[in-house]
Amino acid sequence: MRELTEQEIEQVSGGSIGDWAADGGALGSILGTLATNTIGGAARGGLGGALVGASFGVGFSAGTALYDWLS
Repeated sequence: MRELTEQEIEQVSGGSIGDWAADGGALGSILGTLATNTIGGAARGGLGGALVGASFGVGFSAGTALYDWLS
């Protein structure tokens, strides 16, 4: 049994910034719809969720790169 390459690990973990943004947008749309019961609320919630998800993804990627560089 061999070790996984870095690219294989990233594919399995789903750690790309786009994945975080998509997940945040989906969750934000659902929460926005439930909170306001309007399409406008779903759109605002989706946008906010996507921004939060993308910023988390950027921070996670930068933190992981910094950790790898320091260790």
